[in-house]
Amino acid sequence: MNKIKVIEAVNQLGLGGTEYALQLYSKFLDKTHFEVSVIALLEGGPRVQLIEDLGISVTVLNGDLNKFGELIKDTDVLHWHGNGILEQDVYEIIKANKPKLVIQTNVFGFFENTTYDVIDYDLFISKMILVRRMQLDRKLKNRFEEKRKVLPYPVDVDLLSKQIPDQPALLAFKKQRNLDDLFIVGRIGRADNAKFDLVSLDAFKIFAEQISHSRFLLLGATPEMISHAEKIGITDKLIVCENTSDLQELLYYYKTIDIFLAASAIGESFGMVIAEAMTSGTPVVTISTEDRDNAQIELIDHNETGIVTSNDQHQIAEALQYLYEDTAARTRLSSASRAKILKAYQAQNIVGSLEQLIYKHLGRPINSRTPNLLINFSKALINDYKKRCINIYGRSAIRKIILWQLEKLR
Repeated sequence: MNKIKVIEAVNQLGLGGTEYALQLYSKFLDKTHFEVSVIALLEGGPRVQLIEDLGISVTVLNGDLNKFGELIKDTDVLHWHGNGILEQDVYEIIKANKPKLVIQTNVFGFFENTTYDVIDYDLFISKMILVRRMQLDRKLKNRFEEKRKVLPYPVDVDLLSKQIPDQPALLAFKKQRNLDDLFIVGRIGRADNAKFDLVSLDAFKIFAEQISHSRFLLLGATPEMISHAEKIGITDKLIVCENTSDLQELLYYYKTIDIFLAASAIGESFGMVIAEAMTSGTPVVTISTEDRDNAQIELIDHNETGIVTSNDQHQIAEALQYLYEDTAARTRLSSASRAKILKAYQAQNIVGSLEQLIYKHLGRPINSRTPNLLINFSKALINDYKKRCINIYGRSAIRKIILWQLEKLR
């Protein structure tokens, strides 16, 4: 039987999360059954070489829509990675040259009804984004429940695990940078104010007033972040590191951090840096952002695989203090978080789920032996998200205090 031709397509191939997900799909699609190529519709970028190093062909079209039409007409599957809205000229090219199957990985959950007919399956990268999309479309006669599903981003657990530094190497790294006697709270991410909530620094200040040997490691800083640290008087507690695309170096920083504080001003549509911290075994504290993207509270099951708090500096500081004092809790969360990534986000299983969708649609025998992690929209999905929004640190902490007081009375 002929291989299934798949084109993984995106606007450009920079170092963002969308392009990284495309790279992982390209890497893990089973080459015994799939012939994979990559298209950058508008421009290339540093990820072109990374993908070509995998032995996968990359074509940069520089906006040549006619060439795009020729290429997709000759394929079986177009897998488009984008924000959820097809530009009109791109839509018209896909409609005129539609392959057997068009799948969209929908990063931000946007939607445009007039261009939606060419999409066979719309895959949202978090449950929260699909729940929100269905709520926004509740007045539509057709909410497209058959084509809308959840398939999270893949996490390359094997690659991360191979490069996690061992204890002697980590100790040498910390000693070289005078970090070995410190308790480090930190974040890793691009230097973007939208991806960092200043409440992180406010909360850390409260925590640091109690823990004198604590420091805040800021990898990916902006002038605004530094200015805020100066304003609240914690510059002497700040460790500012240059961002890097070197995975090995990043993993040293992930392991150097004792508590990963993930607080994005705009929330997370998935949360790859959180997933990487969890894979590294670093305990995570994150904040719930119900009025924005909020996929971080899906990655983190409160008090099971991490800690979720409200956007309140005092609650965040209390969560940091709790984990600082309870080393057993840090160990428990570290182990559980890594287990969750293996179960729910491992790249082979996520990509295998896409393969099964393709096989089924094309009427091919299902060759994948991986679990199917595709999730359909349901009432249970809504209820799960509501429960996660309620189950945060402040409320559970109050219950813990009450139980502790009752125990003392016995």
